[in-house]
Amino acid sequence: MQLTKPKMIIFDAGRTLINYKEINIRKGIEAYYPYIISNPHQYTVEEIEKYDDEIFGSFDPCRENRFEIPVKNKLRLLFDLLEIQLSISLNEVAKIEWEENPVIETVNHAADLLHWLNGAKIRTAVISNCDYSGKLLQEKLNKIFPENQFEFVIASSDYGVMKPNRYIFQAGIVKSGLEAKDIWYVGDKVELGEK
Repeated sequence: MQLTKPKMIIFDAGRTLINYKEINIRKGIEAYYPYIISNPHQYTVEEIEKYDDEIFGSFDPCRENRFEIPVKNKLRLLFDLLEIQLSISLNEVAKIEWEENPVIETVNHAADLLHWLNGAKIRTAVISNCDYSGKLLQEKLNKIFPENQFEFVIASSDYGVMKPNRYIFQAGIVKSGLEAKDIWYVGDKVELGEK
């Protein structure tokens, strides 16, 4: 089969465009802690971190089975179990955590490639497994790659299913307005999607 020039390339984010260098949950908790308005059991940052690890870990089977639970849903469970109330919304808490964590660096030459693709008039987009929202991921990508021309950014948390679920890719095809044959997907590993 002969490869033809794609009309669009859809990228994975993690380990393809960006690398997550460090995840520091405590830093995120410290950032939203001042917004706690009710903490009847006087949980400290360290105690919240312990419960956060335990509760978020209970969602691991979902990821293993390729389902994605949005961070804000996990936060709701955490705060309800600890009877913690905040003066800001769960979306705002998730954004604070996302801004604090993780430390991100670009993959070598990713910016150069995106620049070249823009010049070659090859459209670009992103589909990535991420429990934070596609909106937050897009904001981060816009900061890291200010000249990007991503037409859309889809995070698995937006739909509740993870790659390689075929529906997340089909959503990208629909958003592109193209046929599948005109799109390449670029990621960091080979994993066949569902048929």
